[in-house]
Amino acid sequence: MKAKNDVRPVAIITGAARNTGYATAERFAGEGYNVCITSRSGEDARKAASEIAASYPGAIVKGYEMPTTDIEKIRDVFRQLKSYFGRLDVLVANATATGYAQNILNTDPEDFDFVMSSNTRGYFFCCQEAAKIMVEQKKGSIVLVGSVHSLRPLPNRIVYAASKSAIDSFNRSIAVELGKYGIRCNCVIPGAIWNHRWIGLTENEIAAKRDNWPVGRESQPEDVANAIYFLASDQASTITGTNLVVDSGVSANLLKYDKNWDKE
Repeated sequence: MKAKNDVRPVAIITGAARNTGYATAERFAGEGYNVCITSRSGEDARKAASEIAASYPGAIVKGYEMPTTDIEKIRDVFRQLKSYFGRLDVLVANATATGYAQNILNTDPEDFDFVMSSNTRGYFFCCQEAAKIMVEQKKGSIVLVGSVHSLRPLPNRIVYAASKSAIDSFNRSIAVELGKYGIRCNCVIPGAIWNHRWIGLTENEIAAKRDNWPVGRESQPEDVANAIYFLASDQASTITGTNLVVDSGVSANLLKYDKNWDKE
């Protein structure tokens, strides 16, 4: 089945069932886009798509199961997207494996491979599939979601930080390689973002986090979504290969070093 007589631009946001991805999908739907949401869980993706479609009844919002560790699944989802919509205007590569509690002393090959496959490999092949569609159109925008962990390390996130550093490099290479096809690529580097893992924190724990940030408060998912939308939109028509940091000043500041990091 194909969307009939629909002239809305199309955006796909990976890892969009909750948090920043969800807010980004909402932003694009509110700006007049048809939106594709992906998640490791097809049920979660379809639920998020249904919620956003109900809030923005003019938009077609579709949910897909797409673990970014599975290259064939990535290719299949992009085939479905192209078959249904016939176009792709924006890719937001946001899905990620967080890689908590991994350091140089304890990380085994399986855990290393999972994070790198989800993040670095998964981002690369999502970009490849999006680029194939965009090259045919001679137009498109890719926004990669990186992390301040690629700029300032913290203990126990070594593989995650490496995967996000690779994304920063992809950003510049994609911008150079695809510019002649009318395709831009940029990277949003978030940090200090509210997410569902904060729900169980005490007021004191949240206050301790905020003490490390020059702005003194965390970004909401909508703050990151605003940056993503700007870079994807024609407002940024001559911006490519660049990074936009949204982190409450985290990366501008050297945080207190904890020599007992391995005792926690």
